[in-house]
Amino acid sequence: MNENKNFGNCKVGICNFMCPPAEIELRTRERLVHFLEKTLQNGRLQTDTDKMVKEYSRPAAGKRDPGPDDLRPPDVLVRTVDYLLGSITARKDVDWKDIYDFVFDRLRCVRQDMVIQNIGGSSGINILEKIARFHIYAGYRLCTEPIARFDPKINNQHTQECLKRLLYVYSVVPGNHDNRQEFESVYLLYNLGQTDALMHFYDLSKDLRTSSFISLCYRTSIEYMLGNHVRCLRLLHHHLCKQYPILLCALHRHLSNIQRQSLQTMNTAFSSKASKYPVENLLKLFMFRDSDHVIRECEQCGLNISNDKQSVNFLKGSFVHPEKEHKSYLEVIDKLIAMNNLSNILLNKLPP
Repeated sequence: MNENKNFGNCKVGICNFMCPPAEIELRTRERLVHFLEKTLQNGRLQTDTDKMVKEYSRPAAGKRDPGPDDLRPPDVLVRTVDYLLGSITARKDVDWKDIYDFVFDRLRCVRQDMVIQNIGGSSGINILEKIARFHIYAGYRLCTEPIARFDPKINNQHTQECLKRLLYVYSVVPGNHDNRQEFESVYLLYNLGQTDALMHFYDLSKDLRTSSFISLCYRTSIEYMLGNHVRCLRLLHHHLCKQYPILLCALHRHLSNIQRQSLQTMNTAFSSKASKYPVENLLKLFMFRDSDHVIRECEQCGLNISNDKQSVNFLKGSFVHPEKEHKSYLEVIDKLIAMNNLSNILLNKLPP
């Protein structure tokens, strides 16, 4: 059985380049070549056709439908994704926001080619897994950027689309899939406490539901839904999570909310004019970055900090909900990514 077979009247791509020759000619002529598609020669950036990648183009009325020459077959799409995530994301000489914009657009076009050709099977799984990792990591990497530079809602939309499509392909393609446990777990953590994700868990086979990996993330999601935030975060110190940094990136998007809900709960539970709760304890319990981060969050929530900055005074009625989330990086995630190399993480080249 050909698992990459195209069904119905779907077109089959025959373009063997990352960018169709017709687009290369057009964009070169119109000077629309991205600087990441150029090479430094004799002190000047020159167009490098080997580095050009097909850009996303919105469907529009009256616009010519793409033909076979415009579409890249599965093996070329895999090669394109590997180039983008293996070479472009690893560049140190370019602002990562510029890298994100370029890779986001080109990966969106990869998914467009997949949809037109109805590509599934092992190639579809391979591509979607890597794209999902990119979007989840980007949500973490750019979490401190202002909304004018990075829109987390748009990135979240594309992440959810990739994850849901990937889980669907897993379910319809026979056989065991090496990374399915990772992405079933990612889906639970990315949608922490969400009913749809928890219900999806019960649709899984017994072997998947009872795996230590997926059941750990299921319990984490349940603890979050029940408001047991300390226990929720404690589960994330499990060695399995440290083997997969993308799991922690998936959880990170909820971390600011977890921290503030925890502070609100503790403000009620430990309310007393004489209370002095150690800042160091909050740091350890709720995965704050450092003591300054704890103090800043407490002050933004209206909680009083002692003069020596060592303790917090919890008092009912003092808690206020800040208008904006102020996200920050986590040292544990940064260390794991630095240790394993970003490209290896995105392309799943980590040691077993």
